[in-house]
Amino acid sequence: MKQFAKRLLMLLLVVAMCVLPGFATIAQATEELSYYHGDVNSSGDIDKYDYILVKRYCLKTVTFDDDQMARGDVNKSGEIDKYDYILIKRHCLKTFEIPKVSTGSGDNDNDQSIKDDPTYTNVALNKTYDKAPLYPSYGPSYPDTGNKEATDGIQPPSDGKYSNAAFMAFNTGGDYYRANGYVDITVDLGDVYELDKFVIHFGSKKLSNGIGAPAFARVLVSNDGDNWYKAGVTFHEDTNDTSVVASVLELEDTLTARYVQYRIVAGTYTWMFVSEVEAFGIKAEKAVEYPESDPISFLFIGNSATYYFNVPDKLLFIAETANVEIDVTYCCIGSAYLSQFADANDETRGKLLRSKIAEKDYDYIVLQDNSNCDYADTKAALDILVPYLRSAEPNAELLLYERYSSNTDPSQRPVSGKRLHNAYTQLAKDFNIEKQAHVSDAFLLCYEKYPSIELHHTDNSHHGEGAGAYLIASVMAIEFLGIDLDDVSYTAGLNATTVAALKEIAKLACTEGYPFK
Repeated sequence: MKQFAKRLLMLLLVVAMCVLPGFATIAQATEELSYYHGDVNSSGDIDKYDYILVKRYCLKTVTFDDDQMARGDVNKSGEIDKYDYILIKRHCLKTFEIPKVSTGSGDNDNDQSIKDDPTYTNVALNKTYDKAPLYPSYGPSYPDTGNKEATDGIQPPSDGKYSNAAFMAFNTGGDYYRANGYVDITVDLGDVYELDKFVIHFGSKKLSNGIGAPAFARVLVSNDGDNWYKAGVTFHEDTNDTSVVASVLELEDTLTARYVQYRIVAGTYTWMFVSEVEAFGIKAEKAVEYPESDPISFLFIGNSATYYFNVPDKLLFIAETANVEIDVTYCCIGSAYLSQFADANDETRGKLLRSKIAEKDYDYIVLQDNSNCDYADTKAALDILVPYLRSAEPNAELLLYERYSSNTDPSQRPVSGKRLHNAYTQLAKDFNIEKQAHVSDAFLLCYEKYPSIELHHTDNSHHGEGAGAYLIASVMAIEFLGIDLDDVSYTAGLNATTVAALKEIAKLACTEGYPFK
């Protein structure tokens, strides 16, 4: 009997050795069936590296295999596009959850879209709004009776002219734009709605030379008119085919809001023409709180060396692709001096600064002076500004933006660049300011190493919309936020070779600096 029991036990062991690996294989295969949409690199989790990969795919700098294509199509649209990397980013920020799914289970998503509701429509239609001032020279040409023309549903024809009364005209030369870095239209929907799509219709480059669709519009929403949440940024392509282009933001999840603000940010063009703003949704049962957000808040004090082509916003986009959330506020007037901001009696600049300080608390305050100032001029201004800012914003860290030379004679830029570098470096020591963006160094390094890269605007004085602004923002990203540019996929529309060169220069400026003689 004992021998039989032994033989039976041995037989069972042999069978187990043969069968158990099969069970393990089946279990492993079952486990491999489950994965996250968004986990493109198959790490087992969704993180910033997946966001970067999808962004690079959209920019056509990487290719995906079939498995990556399946994982990257988060919204199940059949392709990978900008909406997928937006969802991955929101998952990383914990404002949206991408569920774990099985490759063999199919899509079991039975959620009904609000678009299926028969009452789903443009709820901004015929609603009133507030807006930034129209540019004085064009404002009278486009009367906006009762602030309703931008929501009356009337569009210019596809071959319309910029003189069409359906347009409103804004200009980057206006004080409002220069002070804020945008112009805005804020619609009161009259009640709280559940929204998932926002559209702003811009005049396109077909209208005339000097007119074209702005870079984007940032959409903010509010349930009460006091607390605002960033819904996202609109996307579009400018065109010569029609006089109006629709810039669209579509959300995967809905947000409730009574108020919608469209902050229009210019790109290359000086003129910004707007015909209609829209918000699509249905009546909400109640207002829903927004996801928690605690961005790093920046205040930029300066002039056109800051606000030209929206350098702070380029810093924001660089930070965003490195999974760092920031918020930027402009306090910039063309040709302004820091001494004017320091003067509490200055009706324009001094008043503007104090109004910005009263708006909210800041984590960082960036200071940039006029290029005509020498060390003594800026020090005299900071003798007033620094104590004021440290008293008014005790938790904010002061930063210096060592601007580039504005000299139109390239042969003189090393001289003025050295003057700016020395002045800001000494000022940092004088006022115990630890972080300084060495932009002057970066521009001089780029002139020498990559002379074919055009850093300046057509006036040969200001930085340009592409490479110049991108280089400034890249230096700030390193110096102010400690961002590794290798994690940054934002390109500002520049080609990969130029972006790589500018990143290299930014790193060099922040580590070794320019070898001044």
